[in-house]
Formats: sequence, C-alpha cells, structure tokens
Amino acid sequence: MAQGASRGEGTRRWQERGLAVLMRFVACPIDRAATFNVRKDPRAVQEVLSSAQARFVLVHSKRVLGSWHGGRAGLSWWTRQEVLGLAPRAEEEPIYLGPLRNASGALAGCQAFAVDVGALLSEADALAAGPGAEAGPLRWCSGRDLMISDASDDDVAIAGMALAMTGWHVTAKFDGRTGQPTVPVEGGAKRQVQGGSGKLYPRTDPVAIGLIMSADGRRILLGRGHKHPVGMYTCIAGFVDQCESVEEALRREALEEAGVRLGHVELMNSQPWPIGRAGSCELMLGCRAVALDEDIKVNPTELLHARWFTKAEVRKMLVGQHPHGFAVPPPFAIAHHLIRDWAHPPSAWRGIGTPAVACLVGLAVGVLLGRLRSRL
Repeated sequence: MAQGASRGEGTRRWQERGLAVLMRFVACPIDRAATFNVRKDPRAVQEVLSSAQARFVLVHSKRVLGSWHGGRAGLSWWTRQEVLGLAPRAEEEPIYLGPLRNASGALAGCQAFAVDVGALLSEADALAAGPGAEAGPLRWCSGRDLMISDASDDDVAIAGMALAMTGWHVTAKFDGRTGQPTVPVEGGAKRQVQGGSGKLYPRTDPVAIGLIMSADGRRILLGRGHKHPVGMYTCIAGFVDQCESVEEALRREALEEAGVRLGHVELMNSQPWPIGRAGSCELMLGCRAVALDEDIKVNPTELLHARWFTKAEVRKMLVGQHPHGFAVPPPFAIAHHLIRDWAHPPSAWRGIGTPAVACLVGLAVGVLLGRLRSRL
C-alpha cells in the first residue's frame, strides 16, 4: 500500500477487496486486566521490560512501524536488544501495553510495549536497522494507513493503542495547572508532576454518533461533511460537552448541524477511534434516534449537505450501486454498522444485535423454559 493514500482511495481498495465487516480498533488482544498489578510495582514493570518476552512497537511522528510480510501489512515487533541497539535511550520512557492474549508463534507469551523514538533518531535510521529481511519490508504507517490495509484486526487495534498512548505522552509533558514538568509512572499508564503527587491521565474524547430515523422508521438522515470524499454520506456526530449525556449531545448536534429535533435516543454500541482529527483518541458512542420533525436546515459551517434516504437507497449505497454515486463509510467505521443494521435488520442475529433483539430472545427463552418446567 502506498504511503499517504487518501481516505477515498483507501475506501475504494477496501470495497474492491470485499474485506470483512468488522469495525477496526475494537477487541484489542492486550490483556488490560493483567497489567493492573504489574503497573503498580515499578520493580515488576522493570522485570517485564527486561524479560525475553518483551516486544516493542516503534512510533515516530504519529506513525507506527509496520512490515509487509508476504505482501500483507502488519506490525513490526522488536526485541529489547534490537531497540537498544537502535536507540540506547529508548528504554527511558517505554509504555507498557500488556500481555497479548491467545498469541501464537513468535509472539506467544509476548509482553507488549510501545516506544516513541521520534526524538531519538530519524525515520530512515529505523528502516535501515530493521529486525531482518525475513520480517518483510518496513514502512512507517499512520493509524489510518493500517486501518484501511489488509493488516489483521489485532495488529490494527494494538497500533491504535500504541499511537494513542504515545501521542498523549507527547502532549502531557507539563502539568496544565502548575506548568511543572511531568514524568511517566506506572509503566506509562499515567504521568506525575516531577517532585509532586499530582497525576495526569490519558485523554479520551467522547463522540456521540447517531443513526437518525424518521418517525415511521422508513428513512434515515445522513449528512456530508466538508472533508468527506465526494458522494460520501454518514451519520450525524459530534463531541460530547462537559456535564452532557450522550443522548443530549446527539440531540444538540442534530439540531446544530441539520436543524432536526430528536426525541428518543438509544445507545447501541461503541468504537475506539485513535485517529481523530484533533490528534487525540476518541470514543465513538453509537446511537439510534427518532426525529420529531423532518425539515432540514443545514448549517453550512458544519455540513455541505444533508438529506433523508430510504432503505432501498441505503442498500444500494452499501454495495456501491447508488445511481448518483452516493456511498456510506466502509466497514471499519461504526457509522457503517449503524447504517447497515438498519438497512439489513437480520444482521442483528449474526452478533451485531440491538437491545430490542436481545430482549426478544430473552423473552423467547423465558417462555420455552416456562413450558419445560410445566411438563416436569
């Protein structure tokens, strides 16, 4: 995959390959629960760091080092000795991600770390000193590059975590209240004011994103933003304000962007998004909502266009067959799943269900159990 590919080009490649319909960055294979006690003990962190199982993901200028083995994209994993040989100071601020679950082969029992080498060497130096030709050609990749590549979901999720954590550390070197310098603690899970007790925690920005349905449920409202590819329509979305619920945020965003008032809002699913435009890690909170009115008044500073789409139109958009070339986001984004699950409700039975389906299943099981008990 060429470096610097646009989002539109990546989307087309994804559709042409017919890849799976799973969201990216979810189900990270890092066992986060297993890291809690280790991080609390500096000696335990050092033991893991010095162990033969330690493996490192390298980050430079908001890009992660990837390898192309057999033509397929993936992460480039480095041993401690390889990292120290490349940049002796790289061990000063490693970020402990945690053990990999269900890893096999060379990564079995691996303890994953992320290290930002941006201030220690050039990108070219790292490429020239790679772990070996058997790992495949090395390339620096943005999170978006990997997301739209054929890399495994595990590699994409780990890369997202590494980029989110290293990116936060770069922006949190000083305490925003006192101006004092901070240092990483607990394996990089937090930062602490140097010589003090105040702590800083990694930043996650919540975003409400919603599938907005007409009152009769037959149409949905989609909008096209200023930075979207030509013909791309997606769900209304926006950041959640302080002391604001997800439901309130979506109602506000729909009114601000499209002039549409919302009634009932229901939280459906979520997706971490470490490639947000603001440079921080976002948490996409997917909702379904019902509109109280259908008159659209587009705010030109927020959207280029917005309109109501029928189910027949959306189904054509999902497969790239809309007569006007309209499309929806690819499967790696939560918006695709919100839209697809409305257009094709049976998909709920394949594990991407709604609370309503879960409720119906629960009722059916309850009825069956009741009948069985009555016969005993």
